[in-house]
Amino acid sequence: MTNTEFSCSIAVSITPAEAFEMISSISAWWVKDVEGKTKHLNDEFTVHFGTTWVAFKIKELNPFKKIVWEITDCNLPWNSDLKEWNGTHIVWEVSGDNGLTKICFSHIGLSVLDCGDQCMNSWGGYIKQSLYKLITEGKGLPNKF
Repeated sequence: MTNTEFSCSIAVSITPAEAFEMISSISAWWVKDVEGKTKHLNDEFTVHFGTTWVAFKIKELNPFKKIVWEITDCNLPWNSDLKEWNGTHIVWEVSGDNGLTKICFSHIGLSVLDCGDQCMNSWGGYIKQSLYKLITEGKGLPNKF
C-alpha cells in the first residue's frame, strides 16, 4: 500500500463469483441513482448523489479476482476542487479460501486529496457496513454514509 491510497476489506461466506455480483450491484449498497452498465470491461456508469456525480469506466476486469474502475469525470460541489477525483481509481481485489471470500477495496489517490479524511470515512462505511450488510443480510444501506 502506498501513501496515496485508502484501503479496507471484508471477509464473507460467499463465492468470489457472488462477490463480483454484489460489488456490481452498486445501487444496492452505495448509491441508489446509477445510470449505465457496471459489470463488464469498458462499461461506463455514473452515480448521482443530488448535485454530486461521479462517472466511471471499468478499465480492468479479471473475473472473480480484480476490477478497476477509473474515475473519468465528476462534480463534487461540497469540495474545493469540483473535479478532484478525476483520474483516481477504485480497485477491487477478491480472493477465496476455505469458504470465505475476502473483498479488498482501494481508492488509489484518495488520501492525498482535500476530501481525503471525509471520503475515507464514507468509503469505510459503504464497504464495511453497507456492502457487508447486503452480502450477509440481503439489504445494504445505499446513500447512508
